Amino acid sequence: MRRRIERLPGTADGPIALLHQACFPEDPWDAGAIAQVMRIPGFFGHVEWREETPVGFALALDLGREAEILSLGVLREHRRSGVGTTLLDAVCSEARERGIRSVVLEVAVNNVAARALYAANSFIVVGHRRNYYRQTGGLVDGLILRCELPTGSRGS
Repeated sequence: MRRRIERLPGTADGPIALLHQACFPEDPWDAGAIAQVMRIPGFFGHVEWREETPVGFALALDLGREAEILSLGVLREHRRSGVGTTLLDAVCSEARERGIRSVVLEVAVNNVAARALYAANSFIVVGHRRNYYRQTGGLVDGLILRCELPTGSRGS
């Protein structure tokens, strides 16, 4: 199966909204919300394709010395196949190209699979948000995670 990852075009708010809804049915972002995010100065994003189907996305902001992953989603049937890692790598690579020193994100405390993905990619817990995520059955706490990006050239 042919895989590719691409930078997110500025006109992708509709398709990304559909992908977001499929990945996060309990709290999806609509096309208007995604378009608004994509207009924020410093926005960048990536989408992974399998053949001609988008299977995952990452939306991020360049905040200067730090980047924030606003949302990272992978279609359920493509989870645990390397898509999340590829998207994280793409965001971190672009962040390094921009001279950014760390990447932060938030994740629900009960999202065991995502937490394992982030831990395997050197993200550590640096904060806690009470009742941050709206899920079926109520509110769930969030964790703030950070990954320090290596500086300098590869191999040093």
